[in-house]
Amino acid sequence: MNVRSSLPGNAYGTANGTSMAAPHLAGAIALLWSAAPSLVGQITATRSLLNDTATDKLDTACGGTADDNNVYGEGRLDALALLDAAPIGNVGTLAGTVTDSATGGPLAGATVALTGAAERQVTTGSDGKFSSQVPSGDYQVAVTLFGYGTKTVPATVTTGNTTTLNVALDPVPKVTLSGAVTDGSGHGWPLYAKVTVAGPSGAADYTNPVNGRYSLSLPAGATYTLTFVPQYPGYETVTKEVVVGSRNVVHNVAVPVAVTSCATAPGYEYGSDGEYETFDSGTTPAGWTVVDHIGTGQVWKFTDDGNRGNLTGGTGGFAMLDSDNYGSGNRQDSSLVSPVVDLTGVAAPVIRFNQDFRWLGSDRADVDLSLDGGATWTNVLRQAASFRGPRVTEIPIPQAAGKDQVQVRFHYYDASFEWWWEVDNVLIGSQVTCVPTNGGLVVGHVRDANDNGYVNGATVVSGAKPTERATTAATPDDTGLADGFFWLFSSLTGTRPFTATAGNYVGQSKDVDVEADWTTSTSFQLAAGKLTVQPGALSGKARMPSGKVTKTFTVTNNGGAPVEVNFGERDGGFELLRADGSRMTRDQILASSGAPLQQINAPTSFAAKATMGTNAVPATAPQAAPWTDITDYPANVMDNRVVSLDGKVYSIAGGNGSASTTKNFVYDPVAQTWSAIADLPGARNALTVGVVGGKIIATGGWAAAGPDSTTWSYDPAANTWTEKADNPAPRSAAGQAVVDGKLYAVGGCTTAGCTPMSNDVVRYDPATDTWETLPDYPKSVAFASCGGIEGVVYCTGGNDGAAAQKASYAFDPGANTWTPIADAPADNWASSFAVANGKLLVVGGSQAGVITNAGFAYDPAANTWSSLPNANTARYRGGAACGFYKVGGSSGQFNATPDSEALPGFEECAEGAADVSWFSIDKTEATLAPGASVTVTVVMTANVDQPGTYTGSVAIGENTPYTVPPVQLTFEVQQPTTWGKLMGTVTGKGCDGVTAPIAGAVVQVDSWAMSWTFATDTQGKYAYWLDRRNNPLTLIVAKDTWKPQTRQTRINTSTPTVEDFTLSPIKC
Repeated sequence: MNVRSSLPGNAYGTANGTSMAAPHLAGAIALLWSAAPSLVGQITATRSLLNDTATDKLDTACGGTADDNNVYGEGRLDALALLDAAPIGNVGTLAGTVTDSATGGPLAGATVALTGAAERQVTTGSDGKFSSQVPSGDYQVAVTLFGYGTKTVPATVTTGNTTTLNVALDPVPKVTLSGAVTDGSGHGWPLYAKVTVAGPSGAADYTNPVNGRYSLSLPAGATYTLTFVPQYPGYETVTKEVVVGSRNVVHNVAVPVAVTSCATAPGYEYGSDGEYETFDSGTTPAGWTVVDHIGTGQVWKFTDDGNRGNLTGGTGGFAMLDSDNYGSGNRQDSSLVSPVVDLTGVAAPVIRFNQDFRWLGSDRADVDLSLDGGATWTNVLRQAASFRGPRVTEIPIPQAAGKDQVQVRFHYYDASFEWWWEVDNVLIGSQVTCVPTNGGLVVGHVRDANDNGYVNGATVVSGAKPTERATTAATPDDTGLADGFFWLFSSLTGTRPFTATAGNYVGQSKDVDVEADWTTSTSFQLAAGKLTVQPGALSGKARMPSGKVTKTFTVTNNGGAPVEVNFGERDGGFELLRADGSRMTRDQILASSGAPLQQINAPTSFAAKATMGTNAVPATAPQAAPWTDITDYPANVMDNRVVSLDGKVYSIAGGNGSASTTKNFVYDPVAQTWSAIADLPGARNALTVGVVGGKIIATGGWAAAGPDSTTWSYDPAANTWTEKADNPAPRSAAGQAVVDGKLYAVGGCTTAGCTPMSNDVVRYDPATDTWETLPDYPKSVAFASCGGIEGVVYCTGGNDGAAAQKASYAFDPGANTWTPIADAPADNWASSFAVANGKLLVVGGSQAGVITNAGFAYDPAANTWSSLPNANTARYRGGAACGFYKVGGSSGQFNATPDSEALPGFEECAEGAADVSWFSIDKTEATLAPGASVTVTVVMTANVDQPGTYTGSVAIGENTPYTVPPVQLTFEVQQPTTWGKLMGTVTGKGCDGVTAPIAGAVVQVDSWAMSWTFATDTQGKYAYWLDRRNNPLTLIVAKDTWKPQTRQTRINTSTPTVEDFTLSPIKC
């Protein structure tokens, strides 16, 4: 058809098929009806217009004529011709309101039918109003609504006018139609059923499950069709016509069990006037026998060993002889024999069964009949071709009528690696019936003993017969029956024990007197603990770095059962107070792009140190939040390893690009200073370093002769290094992680030049001062980024000597295996990495062949990577630690730098997510008897790196059926008393006298002890917290092509120190 239509992406195209034609036709009809409202609902007239105005297309290849053929039908749709031919004009509007004559209230849903100049039917809205545009002329208007008498009135519609027609309907008197719905197949017990009245009334009721009674209020003087749908399985749906006069009517209904669903009906089983077998037990049925005629042991079975499924058309189990499953070289000759059947009272017996006979060649499937209890047999069916299921086969056996020694056998023989014969639902007699079994129904509710509410999902079990059980459920459709409802069939009558249980409730057992062939009602009330928490929220305010606030909350068990309670710390985020007065939340930090993306196309190297000159340092790029510069490292450094311990940041060893160092420093985020700590006993760079048990473990790394096996432990309290057991697989630039108190070294360099890279993985246990070798990493790489989270080691990237990697893996110590995880967003190696806030953070390094400032984070819970804000500097072979602190690194080759910066808000450094750094609780668990309580003390400490508002919560876990919300914590952290703001704007006044901000200007701040290097943002602004103990400060502001400026200033803790600079060009 080549229908032209709009397509996604602001385009047009053509396509064939009704999926394109039908929407266009529907749109054309809508256009027609909007232009000619008199055609609305007029199907015949609309179709005639469509046919007559279509453009004929001659194509009789499939028959027909030019006007109407089987290729184009009536032709091509012509919307313009359609509208030109439409009966537009000479129309008016008929509108009005239908009300109740007794109350005057509006009637919704009334049908307003017009006959006359046109035929139209509309329905009143919720306000009883209707309106329709129709051709001018005279009409008869019939208004009908269930429960009201029909009223017909005349109306005349004139062109261009609205005719108002209000109609008041008289309500018809109502009577009550009631009765009881009961079982009609033998038990006679009341049935829970839905009773629905056919037609527009929508009237319906559910019977009471205890007595089966229903009641409907219906208009008098009518005949109603009622449908009875039992809510128990296996019953038929019954429809009855009931005549209702002027008085109340009682109509009782007995609903039979459906013979086809007998197995699912409660209290019934299949029976017959002879023998009926469904083979559902999985074993040889009682009275039936299996005969092996040749002694091979390959006989009829009642288990589907070949996984064929029931192919007979029956359901559930079946009998089968599976020659194919017995395999090649085997033979089968076996009979499935029925018990002796008494057909004395059966006049027209048959053998009826479901089957699937898949024949192959020599095999045969016979049905034989015996009238003398198996002494002699006569064949009544021989099958030597396939009779595939689903199939019902019926064999009349009039010779068995009135006989009492009837047997039937299913004989499968001459089979050797053939297919199979399945048989199910065997009847020997004339009819299958549903036979009631002993028992009664038990119905009721399970309720909550604390609030008397109803419990859904509870289990009610017969103590004497646990297979007879039920699950309580909600009853949203039956407004007269409460939730928590259950029903079950009990085959045991009289006084019997029943037990109700539900999750986190104490079960209740009780004796129930089950009445045979009736419905017995009972109910259960389950006890449970129930907690209240006061107060539900805590808040406090303190000043960095050591201010504290202590608060408490109390948990009380107001329920009727003991409760096991556990408490856990949960981080909720933060809103950092920045030096410029603005605030930034965690979501804003993660959503921000950070500094402009930097991609330095500079040479890189795997080697331990430079062997020749280095390349130029790139120009300073504009900086941007949320990364913030911190105090420069005291020396140019790369291949250092950085860790966080007790709120401070330690940088261990490294090198300046040409030689390794023994120097180590610690950074205090509050004092904003680097301080020297004890030298490493030997110069190293690219060590493997981790914090375990309050000590810093350092191993491997490049020594003068290459990767070295020496391992040391640093004690911050004593400021000393102690030698430990040698590393059995010393490597440089290995991935490092700490899990469960052990340090992992993953891969790394094997020589001073790095290559070949290693896939060795070793683990150090400081508790025993021992190393062990673990399964190899899936790739041989160096400079991978690794970290330990929730007891698992995660690694990504690295370089195998030929190419950078993006593949990522996880090591589970329990399983002792590496498994793949989601690939990183880009191949990466020599990045700065750390674990914080339950994520593996990776920033910078060499990505996709360039040195960059881009970063990303891996979330193990979701197995996904997400972007981090770009850092202010693009570096590779630098160090990083939780915080998220990034220290040193190179801008290419071996250009080591002192640049240091931090991404705030990543201060949760615990391996697991259960610990929050800024608050602690004094209890983690408690057992509360009914009426008992426990008080939990929460200590909030301002040991964070940045001022602002921190939020968290104390999660409350408990074994109750209720949800207990966590206690919310809000902590306002103020900056240290020694901190003040240094801020300003750097502008340049050009030769033309125009002043404009300078982005990327370097602001160097020197104190008597430290140096900081900042860069202005795109608006030429800078703002930082600095400690007044660094006073006085010397500021040097510089930018290429502009004259630098220098001045001195001092930090004031009460008011911001504002230092604006206007630079002049070097030349005009």
